[in-house]
Amino acid sequence: MRSVSLLCTVFWILLSVILLPGESPGDDALSESDQVAVKAARQWMSASPGDRASYERILEKYDQNIDEVIRKIMPRGSATHAKIVGREVRGDTFTVPELLARNEDHPFNFYVPSHYDPEKPMGLLLWMHGGGTYKPGKNVKRRGIGADPKDLEEGDYISVAAEACHGVNFPQGAVPHAMAGRWSVPASERYLSDLVNEFMHRYHIDPNRIVLKGYSMGGIGAYNHAMRTDRFAAVGIGGGNWTWGTFDTMLNTPVFIWHGKEDSYWNAPDDCRNRMTDVCHARFAHEILTELGYDHIYVETDGGHNNVNRMNGKWFSPTDQFFKGRTGFIVDKVRDPYPTKVVAMTPRGVYEMIDPKTSGDPFRQAESLHDRWVSIEKFTAGPIPVDHLIKEGTIRTAESREAWLNYSAKRSRSTFQGARIEVENLGDNRFAATATHVNSFSLWLHPKMVDLQRPITVTTNGVTTEHDCTPSLLTALKSLERRRDWGLIYSAVISVDVDAQSGRPKKAAQ
Repeated sequence: MRSVSLLCTVFWILLSVILLPGESPGDDALSESDQVAVKAARQWMSASPGDRASYERILEKYDQNIDEVIRKIMPRGSATHAKIVGREVRGDTFTVPELLARNEDHPFNFYVPSHYDPEKPMGLLLWMHGGGTYKPGKNVKRRGIGADPKDLEEGDYISVAAEACHGVNFPQGAVPHAMAGRWSVPASERYLSDLVNEFMHRYHIDPNRIVLKGYSMGGIGAYNHAMRTDRFAAVGIGGGNWTWGTFDTMLNTPVFIWHGKEDSYWNAPDDCRNRMTDVCHARFAHEILTELGYDHIYVETDGGHNNVNRMNGKWFSPTDQFFKGRTGFIVDKVRDPYPTKVVAMTPRGVYEMIDPKTSGDPFRQAESLHDRWVSIEKFTAGPIPVDHLIKEGTIRTAESREAWLNYSAKRSRSTFQGARIEVENLGDNRFAATATHVNSFSLWLHPKMVDLQRPITVTTNGVTTEHDCTPSLLTALKSLERRRDWGLIYSAVISVDVDAQSGRPKKAAQ
């Protein structure tokens, strides 16, 4: 019990350091009631759960300028880091002590354009390297910053190239030097969130303009995070692979996929490349996303895995279409916290079911209960359909051309045990939900979505219920705590009990 209490104490200290900025200039320009709300919000965030009650009375009553209060308490960089611009910084580490302890030996490189202005928010581009190398620090020293400095100087993004998860962030039983899924392990989602929080404390970052890009091992991770999380405005996926995937959860995450058609090849036993990242992975992903009607671009080059930048015998950079200073796929991409339709599913992401002592993703995905303004509160796991790539034949390096040719991959559908809900905002305070194996869920609301002064109607699997909700700063802070994401904050919430609507007996909570 003592260890649990200590863990809780450490958690709340960590939360306060990660999320609580100092007082920002201009607080005295607010009205008296707004200043009281700002102060109470900061105090609530830094307090332990047992000490929050006195602040919650103020926060629960405050329903005026909630978005403005949130802007006041949001991290907006530091004066010290504002001077570190116009040059590549290599091998830097986290500055927040708790984040550094949680991600020890995870250095990163970064580049901030020289035209950075602390008064104007910038986008953040996170680069996930390939290679699979375990030795701490090796990849970050050789992988640069993930983008051309000339493009970064011209554009409006800060680029961060970090070291992939290792050490304490590995699944139990994994052999470090053989781990090819280091950007897909469960801890990687938290790790990327930590990087975002770190750089929001360093620089003025727009939390709705976070972009992810990865190649090879990083491309495997990019597939996973494009399906897994709702954090990114866009995702770039290069030279990756997948076996099972929840592609339908990418509804609101635009992706750019590039792959070389000669990624796998066989010339001789000592001159060949395995099928682990065969081009079929990208082709089938493109096919699925096209059928779904999801926003994406696919570029296939004539190159291979290590020389993907080749087309018609000439140098060709597919990623110039992804980002090239003031042009490219990502420059107009801003995450929408209030999309009309949302798909929440647990678990979700890319799955691999292989021996953890070799390579890949040796785990069952962790639960994923949220997507933007929808949360699965309780569920009873049952079969949920996912996309499946059936691979047969020799996947790894072949000893003969015949063995190399003895390979095939075809699309299929499979199921995993979980829960899924799709919710659409129909307008006029009406929502329609289709829930599968979900016992209860919540909708987190904002004035940009509904009229909070009127009742909300929710039709779930054909049954309609009516709900009242009251906006408050306390709810907004709880929504921040729910996602650790400054771009996904909602000031009101309603809960829907699916079991009560259907008359089914209540199921055990997950």
